[in-house]
Amino acid sequence: MTRGKMLGLVSAACGAVGTLLLFFGSFAYEQTPYYSNQTMLDAMVKRNKRRRMLQRAGLGLIMLSFVLAGLSVLS
Repeated sequence: MTRGKMLGLVSAACGAVGTLLLFFGSFAYEQTPYYSNQTMLDAMVKRNKRRRMLQRAGLGLIMLSFVLAGLSVLS
């Protein structure tokens, strides 16, 4: 297997995993409910942080896949 093909496969895998992470993190952020207590607010903040982390990780992996795809074309 050539170096270009290996980079292409890694690029495809990074893109697929990144897309899945973006899919699972793509739900809208929750807003503060009208009636809430500190426990509810803490849980909401935790879920929003998880969504933001999934979105950033997914976008990072998709960007990495584009870089790797470019390198595979050059090699």
